[in-house]
Amino acid sequence: MKTNLDLGLTNLLQGAINLQRGQRVLLVQENPKYGWYDSKLPKALRAFAVDQLGAVVEVLEVDEPTNSPHQKLEQILKEQRWDWIIFLARIGDQDRFEVNHQGPGKLMTYTRTAEQLQSGLGTVPHAAMVALKTVVNKTFDGAEKIEITCPFGTQLQGKPHKSIGESSTDVAVVRFPAAVSKPISAHTFSGRVAFRHGLAPTGSKAYSPTCLSLPQGIIAVIDKGLISSFEGDAADILAAQDHYRQVANQFNIEPWRVDSWHLGLHPATVHPSDPQVDLDRWANTMFTSPRYLHFHTCGNYPPGEICGMVEDPTVKLDGVALWRDGQLMASNFSAIAKVAQCWPELSLL
Repeated sequence: MKTNLDLGLTNLLQGAINLQRGQRVLLVQENPKYGWYDSKLPKALRAFAVDQLGAVVEVLEVDEPTNSPHQKLEQILKEQRWDWIIFLARIGDQDRFEVNHQGPGKLMTYTRTAEQLQSGLGTVPHAAMVALKTVVNKTFDGAEKIEITCPFGTQLQGKPHKSIGESSTDVAVVRFPAAVSKPISAHTFSGRVAFRHGLAPTGSKAYSPTCLSLPQGIIAVIDKGLISSFEGDAADILAAQDHYRQVANQFNIEPWRVDSWHLGLHPATVHPSDPQVDLDRWANTMFTSPRYLHFHTCGNYPPGEICGMVEDPTVKLDGVALWRDGQLMASNFSAIAKVAQCWPELSLL
């Protein structure tokens, strides 16, 4: 009888990438000492891939992300003998919007522990999440006007004139689980956005300090995709301005650009700790939750360098709620309701 961990591993290795007998896999695992990935998951993944699926697996342990290529990984990749690179490491999330992707397939795994993989986050069929993501993206594509609000002061609206991410530039990495909608260009959006808890990195580049904690939140005033000002506590406003300028100066990018936004799709996303205990890890876990809408800011490209999160959003497309208070309203759109009916696992969530 299969355990829940077996179900998660099957979903990851067969559901997401259809790993075949004899294929060669480079498993890139982050050193557990950094606290992001546990030691149990890579061991279980390697054993399952070799013993159950007949794959050939080699392991490379890496440190935390930097802004320089990992020399040993780059050297190994030049050997051109891999079918898949599986990342149990944050470096797999860097450059995920690169345009020209050649070489082996890449799989970025956001279930960072064996416990997460064997939970609903890892065991809901990958095909079900892809179907949900696809239909949600198509629903956004059909909208003429989008309104975003939340209980904390968000009031934003715009007309999507350009879809980005998967629809125009191939995302060079398969992501598991498939748990976020595609980015929507923010260049026509104006209004007020409540960033809850603080500002976090997007995972694109490494910088320090990684986060700015704002326990009371802050309001960003946005005019056609540009932050024009902040509202809130005076000290928090100064801290936010300094944080944006510091990150922008480090990478020579435009600080106040709001490039795009997207929503989490996976209701099984959980993070038990207070956001202020570890804001970086919390934000990079909760980005797959429907309770949060994420703005890609600081940099005129996806995903930017600073993430601002809207809690419990309501998102209306041409006046009809697609999200309400952090929940996907599948019954309001027949195409989404049909997908939910086809996949009972989604209805259970």
